Amino acid sequence: MSATAPSAGPAPSQGGDRGVTVLLPDVPVFGPVTARRMRRALAVYAVVWLAGSLPGWLGAGLAFTAFGHGLVLPGGGFLLDGSFVAAVVAVVVFVLSLALWWYAGPVVLPPLVWTAAAVVAALTVAPRTVPGAAAAVVPAVPVVLLVLAVVVHLVRHRAQHRRRAALNAELATTSFVVSGPPDLDTGPPVAESSPEDLAHLRYALDIALQPLDRFDGFIVLEQYREGALRYQLTSLGTGLGMSQYTRTPAFSGYLAEAQRNAIEKMLDRRVWGYWRTENLWGNLSTSRDPLATDENIMLTGWHGTMLGFHALLNDRRYAEPGALTFRWSPDETYPHDHHAVARQIHDGMDRSDYTLIPCEPNWVYTVCNAFGINAMLGHDRAHGTAYVEDLRERLRWSYEHEFLRPDGRIVGVRARHLGLSWNFWTGAAVQLNTVYWMHPAFPDLAQRAWWLLRRNELSLRDGRPVLPPRASNRVDVGSYRLGRDTFAQVAITMAAREIGDDEMADAAAALLAERETVEERDGARRYAAASPMVNFYAVLGRFGRRHALRDLLGHGGVPETWRTGPRLADAAYPDVLVARAVTDGRALDLVLRPGGRPVRTVLAVDRLVPGATYRVSGARSAEVVADGDGRALVEVDLGDRLAVRLYPA
Repeated sequence: MSATAPSAGPAPSQGGDRGVTVLLPDVPVFGPVTARRMRRALAVYAVVWLAGSLPGWLGAGLAFTAFGHGLVLPGGGFLLDGSFVAAVVAVVVFVLSLALWWYAGPVVLPPLVWTAAAVVAALTVAPRTVPGAAAAVVPAVPVVLLVLAVVVHLVRHRAQHRRRAALNAELATTSFVVSGPPDLDTGPPVAESSPEDLAHLRYALDIALQPLDRFDGFIVLEQYREGALRYQLTSLGTGLGMSQYTRTPAFSGYLAEAQRNAIEKMLDRRVWGYWRTENLWGNLSTSRDPLATDENIMLTGWHGTMLGFHALLNDRRYAEPGALTFRWSPDETYPHDHHAVARQIHDGMDRSDYTLIPCEPNWVYTVCNAFGINAMLGHDRAHGTAYVEDLRERLRWSYEHEFLRPDGRIVGVRARHLGLSWNFWTGAAVQLNTVYWMHPAFPDLAQRAWWLLRRNELSLRDGRPVLPPRASNRVDVGSYRLGRDTFAQVAITMAAREIGDDEMADAAAALLAERETVEERDGARRYAAASPMVNFYAVLGRFGRRHALRDLLGHGGVPETWRTGPRLADAAYPDVLVARAVTDGRALDLVLRPGGRPVRTVLAVDRLVPGATYRVSGARSAEVVADGDGRALVEVDLGDRLAVRLYPA
């Protein structure tokens, strides 16, 4: 692990690394923004409660009293004449409307259901009804429920504060290593992919390299929640990008094309068209432009993270005006670019009192905002902006005081309008993903969250990772199927590898290798029982390494030699699988494997010195001469693992 205990102070600095101690903050009962939102919501409800209670208190008639009781309490109007079944049905329908509001953002639905139940109760109340105790009981119910909710929250909060004190006693003697920038003179580490690595990468490549208008191999359920195409595309694109960063930074070719396809598929109306509906019923706005809002970070944050990967590892074509054009129809288009995506996230956060901004209208998710932060970081590193630095302290405050429990659990979601959250949205799945995606910008908070996970929930049993058997730990987020913890184990691999806990990462990877049934088709391997998105995340975890995401996005850790030195520009897919490709600025070192049977094939190399002669080992010719554009063709016989080196003569 990156945390060691005990420690009397900061760990020795190594290459810019530093040791830090990170205590849990003194979190109030409600954060200041949350408290304001709750007071406002309570004030509005108090007016509704008073208006709904008055008809019964004043004897204004059965219909008015039933309607008023229905406003005071969902289904409350039916209790006036003893229609308990109708009252229960009204409550159930109202709860379902709340669930749909959370699921897809229709903010108008719960008040419509609530008001409709009150109207129906007023129209159907029995004419000879004697109000009796109902006039007093119905208005009292929500008051009692609110008091009970506050009491329960206070009791939990105090218990969490007691746990905080015990945890801080341990954290005070624990030092976390926050990594500095990678050494760009020697270059970040570049490993060689194994045949198994390449087989799993081929699954992602095969899906990404299909024509832009096709989505074969994806799961198309609905476009509102975790299984949406935008999330599958982002897990696909970042997995491919991570493989390039840690294994083949000197290779563009089909790997860069696959990443561009993932980025450009996000422009397909089938991917982003959900925003028309969500913006209409969530914000009462008819705008279809997915960037003309302070919300929708569920698109911009995830898309922007892929754009950052591509800009740092390949080229900056998406910074050109109109490079990202969302087409609703031939006559209705929304031209944007990488700059616009990053700026939209920054400006939305700058205007938000939470600093964090919603995904669906109203709903603020911590992990989505971590993607938004990474989207800004990638843009900052590629284009020299300072979006994250401008917001860093506000973002940190919000994560630490509005979206954290006293015991250190991250609050996964909060209703922006009401300030409410709920306890089950603080499970290990939320923590694991936030650990990974928060690490580039807030490594100390991510490492503390990992330490808490290891201490409280994540353990090794017989050398294999074990999480509590909760439903949230046993769901495939890409297909919504319950019962298996494959995604949780993949998330453990991702987070542990990024944090530097190789023991846990290796254990999770070993468990997946032992337990999961692997389906192989044309040389491409996938976990047969897992959704495409979980398989894409498995690629991201497989190609990760210690601090890789932080090195790339947090530090822009791409040496100038990688940007300008010789590069494998093209290779035939799937005939040629690139296991390693790296340059020191002058030479190019490759490790290749055949995708099938032995093959004689031609490799295209670019970014050479025009007219210069280069020696080549591992190829059919010992020398090549770069043309006027700095390109050369290298012919190889590829039958098994083949090392190729090209260097100046």
